[in-house]
Amino acid sequence: MRRFSSPRRRVPAALLATAALAIGLPALALGDDATDPSAEAAPEPISLVTNETAVEYAPGQLVVGLEDDATKAEVKTAVEDAGATVDQSIGAIGTKVLEVPTGQVEEAIDSLEDSPAIEYVEREVVLEATATIPNDTLWQKQWGPRRVRAPRAWDATRGSSSVVVAVVDTGVAYGHPDLQGLFVPGFDFVNNDADPHDDHGHGTAVAGVIAARTQNHEGQAGMCWKCSVMPVKVLDRNGSGPTSTIAAGIVWAVTHGARVINLSLGGAGTTQVLQDAVVFAASKGVLVVAAAGNSGSSTKFYPAAYADALSVAATTSSDNLYYWSNRGLDWVQVAAPGCNVAPVRGGGYGDFCGTSSATPIVSGIAALALSLDPGLGRESLEQALRRTARHGIGGVEYGRVNALRTLAALGLTAPLNTSRPRILGTARSGETLEARSGRWLGESSLAYRWQRCDRRGLSCTTISGATSQTYRLRRLDIGSTVRVKVRARNSRGTTAAFSKVTEVVERAAGVASAQTAGAPTSGGDSGSTSGPPPSGAGSGGTEPPPSPLEALPPEIVNAVAEVTDTVDGAVPVSP
Repeated sequence: MRRFSSPRRRVPAALLATAALAIGLPALALGDDATDPSAEAAPEPISLVTNETAVEYAPGQLVVGLEDDATKAEVKTAVEDAGATVDQSIGAIGTKVLEVPTGQVEEAIDSLEDSPAIEYVEREVVLEATATIPNDTLWQKQWGPRRVRAPRAWDATRGSSSVVVAVVDTGVAYGHPDLQGLFVPGFDFVNNDADPHDDHGHGTAVAGVIAARTQNHEGQAGMCWKCSVMPVKVLDRNGSGPTSTIAAGIVWAVTHGARVINLSLGGAGTTQVLQDAVVFAASKGVLVVAAAGNSGSSTKFYPAAYADALSVAATTSSDNLYYWSNRGLDWVQVAAPGCNVAPVRGGGYGDFCGTSSATPIVSGIAALALSLDPGLGRESLEQALRRTARHGIGGVEYGRVNALRTLAALGLTAPLNTSRPRILGTARSGETLEARSGRWLGESSLAYRWQRCDRRGLSCTTISGATSQTYRLRRLDIGSTVRVKVRARNSRGTTAAFSKVTEVVERAAGVASAQTAGAPTSGGDSGSTSGPPPSGAGSGGTEPPPSPLEALPPEIVNAVAEVTDTVDGAVPVSP
C-alpha cells in the first residue's frame, strides 16, 4: 500500500479509494449482514442471501380502524387526545393513518385503545408510509438512507438537476443503467481529455450513492434523485493520483459550476497545493465533503482534516463507528452510514463499504438542501449538517448526519419537533403553570393552547382563551389534568406537539385552610364548613373569582371549548 511519497506524492489507492467494493456481483438484494454491517469482520464483499423475515415499523406512524357508529366529533377527540394528526383517510374501510410525534407512539397507542370510537390500533408496517418510498429493487436493503431519514427528506424534495455534485475520483461508468441521465460534462485529468471514463470502479460507486436514478424499478435509490453529477477523473486505474492533479480537479469543478465536491479519497500526507485548492473551493461557496479514511486511526487524514473540508467517518446501522473508520474529536466532524448499495462498473450492484461510501451520503443531503434553496450559503449548510447530527458517536465531534433534520434546521420543511413540550408548576388551583415549548428545528413562530383533560389524561378539550405561555389553574380544573399544545409555524407549514398531562389538579391550599378555620373547635363558635371560603382567607387569596364562563355547567364549558378548538384547527396552514 503506497502512501504519499516524494517527488510526486501519489495518494495510495486503498486510501484514496477509501472503501471496499464488491465488484461483479449480480443485481440481487444484499444479505443479512447488510442490515447490520457492524457484525462484519471487515468492509469486504458479502454473500447474497435475501432476508424476508425482518419487519420494520414506520417511525411515528399508526393505523387505526374506526367503529361503525363513531361520530366525526368522537374521532376528532380520539386523535387529538393521542397527540396525533390525520395523514390519510381510507373512507371505504373506515381506516385512518395517523402521524405521532417522535417519542409519543406508545402513549398514543394507549390513548387510542381507550377511545370508544376506535376499533383497533396498529403500528404501520409499511416503510415510512407517509414518506417517499422508492420502487427500486434494492431499496429494502438500503439501511443507510433510512438511517439518516432520507425518505422523510424526500417528502420535501427529490433534488434538482440544477444542483451539481462533483465526484472527484476515478471517473464514472456512463453505461450503467442506474446512472442514465445523471451526468453533466466532466474532465479526465489522468488522460487529459473530456472522457472521464472509470477504469477502476470506485468513482462509479460514489456517484451511485449520491444520485443513482430512483423510482425506475432498477437497482438502488440515490440520495439526491434528480441532482446532477460532474465526473472529474483524477485517480488512475489503480485508484491513486498526485495531489497536484487532485487539486487541479477540485479547481476545475469549482469553475465549472459544482456546488458540492465529493472527495472520497485521501492520505496521511498533505501538500500546499491540495490545501490551497480546498480553500479556493470554500472561498467560492462550494461545500467540500471528504472521507476520513479507513485505518481505524486518529491520525489526521487529508484533505478531510483541512479546516475548510467537512470530514466524514463511517457508522454502522446501530450508530457506532466501524472499527476501521478513522476518528478524532479534533478533526473528524460528522459520520454517515458506511456500507451502502452501489453500482458496479461492469454492471450490477455490490456492497460498498468505507468512509468513501459514507461521504456521498453527506454530499447527497447537502445537494437536497441546495435543491430547495439554491441561494443557501456554504457556511449555513455546513453548520446545519453539523448541529443536527445525532450526538454520542465516539470519536466524532458532532455525530451522525440526519437528512430530515438538516432540511428542517434550514427552514426548508415544516417545523420539526425534536423534544416534546413540558409543563412546569404545581397542579393546584390558583397556581400558575408555565409551558416550555420543547426543542424545534426551523420554527419562525410558536403558539400555545392549553387543554383540560379527564383524570386519566384523556378526553381533552381546549380551554377557551388560554393561549399564552402560562396558565393559571382555576376551580373548574380541580379533579382534571391539563396539557399544553404547542404549534410551530414557518413558511413551509405548521406542526403541533403536545406535553404530557399534569397530575390531577388539587384544591388550593387557601381553600383547605379556610375550611379548617371554619370548623367547630372546643369552646369556640361554630363556623360553616360549606360554601366558598371567606374573602381574604388562607394564603392571600390565591383562588381567583370564577369567570362567567366558569360558572356555567361543565358540559356547556366543554362544548364552547370544543367549538373553539374546531375553529382554531380550521385556520389554513401556511403553504
